[in-house]
Amino acid sequence: MKHKIAAAQGTFQNGNIEQNLDRIEAMITDCVTKNPDTKVITFPELATTGYFLSNEIKELAQERFGPTYQAIQKMAVSNSISIVYGYVEKDHAGNIYNAIQYVDANGKNTANYRKIHLTPLERDVFTAGSESVTVKTEIGTIGLMICWDLAFPELARSLALDGADVLLVPSAWEEPYDGPFLQFSGARAIDNTVYLVACNHTGKSEDLTFFGKSSIFGPDGQAISTTEKQYDIITANTDDDLRTELKQTFFSMLEERRTDIYR
Repeated sequence: MKHKIAAAQGTFQNGNIEQNLDRIEAMITDCVTKNPDTKVITFPELATTGYFLSNEIKELAQERFGPTYQAIQKMAVSNSISIVYGYVEKDHAGNIYNAIQYVDANGKNTANYRKIHLTPLERDVFTAGSESVTVKTEIGTIGLMICWDLAFPELARSLALDGADVLLVPSAWEEPYDGPFLQFSGARAIDNTVYLVACNHTGKSEDLTFFGKSSIFGPDGQAISTTEKQYDIITANTDDDLRTELKQTFFSMLEERRTDIYR
């Protein structure tokens, strides 16, 4: 089976959820118009709020099924497409998380992931997540990660061992670290013989400049779609048969792990 997946790269305004939701909806409309067979579209980390790390971002926090979720849910249902997006989550205890949410095309099957690996600057703003997250979907099992999580092979491997076929990674990766962004992304794909979507911001935010270069990687670690435009939607097809063939021939690492020697 083949399934079309997409990444939406763009500039999102700090503190303006309404404007960012309008941008997200416009990009979804563009995607389904040009590629009506797209099953899931991924937006960047904190796309609904903009990525910035001053304390004001805490004021934008919402509960998981709050107004932002309800708006995204309507977009998913009306466009018959699953959506992954970043937002600031607040739990019942008042903790603030850098989170992403998966909402399926029926608006029912959802998954919520809180960023586990926070950068030093993020630790002053967010509480770190403590659970890895996978969700079963029509394109297979999806594993959720965020940005700096890419630097930690243990998380991607854990998701793969939990059955992930595709890793979706909303990001806010800044200059001058485009090399590591792409290297980490390709490595996590080839490590686990999975498809991986690394979706990044463009533009400036406070002292950060985001370089974009959103990319979709195949299970052999090669980029099969990428972009350097300020606003763009890239797509690629996952291929279950190809992935199975790769795992049964050269890329047999998961089956050959020596867990009697290492954990």
